[in-house]
Amino acid sequence: MKAATVVGLVGIAATFAARPFVDFGDGDLPLDPNPPAYADYESGRPPPMTAALSDSELEDRARRPVERQVRVASGDTLVDVLVRSGVDAADATQAIEAMRAVFNPRSLKAGQRVTVTFDRSPHGFGQGDFQQVSLAADPIRQVGARRGGDGGFDGVETQRQVSRHLAHYTGQIRSSLFESAQAAGVPAPVILSMIKALSYDVDFQRDIQSGDGFEVMFEGYYDTKGKLARSGEMLFAAITLSGTPIAMYRFETDGGTVEYFNEKGESIKKALLKTPVDGARITSGFGMRNHPILGFTRMHKGIDFGVPAGTPIQAAGDGVIEMAGFNGAYGNYVRIRHGNGFGTAYAHMSRIGQGIQRGRRVAQGQIIGFVGSTGRSTGPHLHYEILKGTAQLNPLSVKMPTSTKLAGREMDRFKLAKRETETLLAKIPPAGRLALNGPLKPGALTN
Repeated sequence: MKAATVVGLVGIAATFAARPFVDFGDGDLPLDPNPPAYADYESGRPPPMTAALSDSELEDRARRPVERQVRVASGDTLVDVLVRSGVDAADATQAIEAMRAVFNPRSLKAGQRVTVTFDRSPHGFGQGDFQQVSLAADPIRQVGARRGGDGGFDGVETQRQVSRHLAHYTGQIRSSLFESAQAAGVPAPVILSMIKALSYDVDFQRDIQSGDGFEVMFEGYYDTKGKLARSGEMLFAAITLSGTPIAMYRFETDGGTVEYFNEKGESIKKALLKTPVDGARITSGFGMRNHPILGFTRMHKGIDFGVPAGTPIQAAGDGVIEMAGFNGAYGNYVRIRHGNGFGTAYAHMSRIGQGIQRGRRVAQGQIIGFVGSTGRSTGPHLHYEILKGTAQLNPLSVKMPTSTKLAGREMDRFKLAKRETETLLAKIPPAGRLALNGPLKPGALTN
């Protein structure tokens, strides 16, 4: 037993003898005032050297305010965001009231980033008093509320320095108009405006072929570094389909309505949309077909658009609701009466839109329901019909009249605006810009 004890003591002594002696120093000092930097043992490289901060830099860091970046969640109010960041409810309410002078809190959108600023805590941890809230109201304006000397809050607004230009882009369509225009440098909001305006005349699923071209001119607001801060109005758009151009020009009528007109001065806005759902593909056309459920051939008096369940359905034109409810094999169904004896019908909805009921007036593009698979249906889709009286017509072959045709002095003004637009298109090279000093008006071309 004594021999074993002696052997153990000798082993412990040998272990300590093999290690360097560590002096823990005085009890008032930190155990490791200079912790070793991380060493990359696998690469064998020496650890990177980090420059030590000076006393003034450390002092400056200690005085800096505490900033918290918070992303707005769906359903959040600005009060929710501030309280979640640690702001007292009373301070949050005061700050938002002051902010109303420069920003409507109801305009807050999910996904926006809000910066909440606090003083440094005098205790060295946590945060001190709430001082400021700020967010980007749009790509140019930064708005918020800041605590004043009296302890209250003041609304604040700052703007990026931007200048207004006309931008001109052209390109060939390789896969889709959206992807090709985006690759050419056209901002997404302008592409969407172009697609919306062209959709009265163009079936984007079937009309576009690889090699077709596009052209667009729009207002853009650029910062001092030449970066696009915000896109403005689209002034011109054109698409060439199999060698045939379709062009449209932005024009303000005598009544103050801004629309897009073709080269003949006819509004591109038609009485009815060709496709009342976005991203649609035709799964069943108009005409005789073998019914997928009944199993025999019968007339299909509409077009089926295959789109995911829940996709919003738009009213194809202005009109009055004739029927809204369950309609046998059609499932949830809406029928709208338009002008000139035309009507449209929408079937198999998962649900009908809020407030959509018989006798209610609706506007073109208004959401009237959502895609589903109710009634006699094998899967989610929209069954869409165009009616003339009681007869169903093929939606793809119906030629709809335009809503407005210019004439007289208004037509003369349009021709002048059209010539100036074409002068600008010739003056600005593709992917180029032209600075504007003021508003662009017919007869007042600006350099």
